[in-house]
Amino acid sequence: MQEPNPKFDKSIDKYLNGEASKEDTDAVEEFYESFSSRPDMLNKLTERRQRAIKARIRQNILKRLDLKEKKQISLTKIIAIAAIFCLVISYIWWPETGQLNNIEVALAKGQQRLIILEDGTKVTLNASSKIVYPTSFKDATNRQVTLIGEAYFDVAKDPNKPFLIHTPRMQISVLGTAFNVRDYAEESSAETALIHGKVSISQSGVKKQKYILTPKEKFVVSAMSSAHQKSISPSEIISSNNDVAIQKFDISDKDGSAIETEWMLNRMTIIDESLSEIAKKLERIYDVKINISNPSVAKQRYSATFDQEKLTNILKALQTVQHFNYTTKDKRFIEIK
Repeated sequence: MQEPNPKFDKSIDKYLNGEASKEDTDAVEEFYESFSSRPDMLNKLTERRQRAIKARIRQNILKRLDLKEKKQISLTKIIAIAAIFCLVISYIWWPETGQLNNIEVALAKGQQRLIILEDGTKVTLNASSKIVYPTSFKDATNRQVTLIGEAYFDVAKDPNKPFLIHTPRMQISVLGTAFNVRDYAEESSAETALIHGKVSISQSGVKKQKYILTPKEKFVVSAMSSAHQKSISPSEIISSNNDVAIQKFDISDKDGSAIETEWMLNRMTIIDESLSEIAKKLERIYDVKINISNPSVAKQRYSATFDQEKLTNILKALQTVQHFNYTTKDKRFIEIK
């Protein structure tokens, strides 16, 4: 790995002392965009310095928020800021070259894409997701990528180069295996579901506490809704520790799919979810905006499975369970009352 750039080192010192110019501040706070696949750079800093930079970046992010917006800030915005913050604090040293040959793929709503990495690893990226990865792993000691959103990984085996995935709430390490990763900013929980192979995983920022997954187990981090917790039977929970739980899940003998991976088949299963939660999924899948103006309607709960259904058919089916009215405008905006 290349040595730290002395010029950037001075910028960090100025930044921590509150003496940084706009140029220095921008360099420290925005460098994550160029280094989103190099978390190993953080290892060269002392723990004290890491904590100081984290606190200072957090302070500056909050200062940039308008006071009025801070009062009205939603959980979604807080998680989104946290996601950016997790990426920012993960990479700190600037290589002498000033550039990394990274590829960034960001998908809009309603899109999916298969990406084949240089080592043969296959990544199926879901809608509203972003992945950043290097053009080549040839000169690296490991294979690292950064994901925000959801993707299914079929990792090519390479015993000499572990494959590492960084998301805002999880750090995942594998050698060769298949699994699904989901970490959307607007969702209260993130998870990794293992199909086959073996995965070592930890919560971001908690490196000392690692978990080993075996097939048909998933790692869930952050709080789930109380309703979702009630829908999980005690026998499905293998272990639980505050925000982290290891749970069992089923894989179909018929087509090898699971609820956690069915999005690749254009299938959607709803298990005791509110209409507002369902609306978020529908927005992502069908590239629409859904506004629910009636709070009581937004709280209505449903359970169902839809297999390659049109959006209008899904809405009509939900209507038959618990009634609501909706209107469609410009095919991209749906108002539910």
